[in-house]
Amino acid sequence: MHMQIANYRRVERRRSARVTLAVPLRVDGHALNGEDFIIRTHTQTVSQFGCLLPLDAELAPDQTVVLFNENTRQSVQCKVVTTRRNREGKRILGLEFISPHSNFWRMSFCKPGARSLKRRYGGSDSTSQSW
Repeated sequence: MHMQIANYRRVERRRSARVTLAVPLRVDGHALNGEDFIIRTHTQTVSQFGCLLPLDAELAPDQTVVLFNENTRQSVQCKVVTTRRNREGKRILGLEFISPHSNFWRMSFCKPGARSLKRRYGGSDSTSQSW
């Protein structure tokens, strides 16, 4: 019986790579109940276009919030693109920058699907020594 082996590397469909990074943030916005909030949190992952973060306020997709980066003192407007709960029941939000050319994280992202760089150890180059 022949079984097809599923490819563990799927085609990347994201616009940019995601990076696991905890950036301290302040999130300012309006909850669904109409109350203003200011909540301090941190990112779980970041990308060129937004981030994923835990947030206690109840928000809906397409709502707008302002992220304030505690490290750089820069702020940016975002819209909520996803809301979900993790295993512990805490709310996790996916946010997308409203201005697509923002360099809010102050880092460069590789293209989607790009292979990670690999460092070669040893080998036959002129700097290696034989003992």
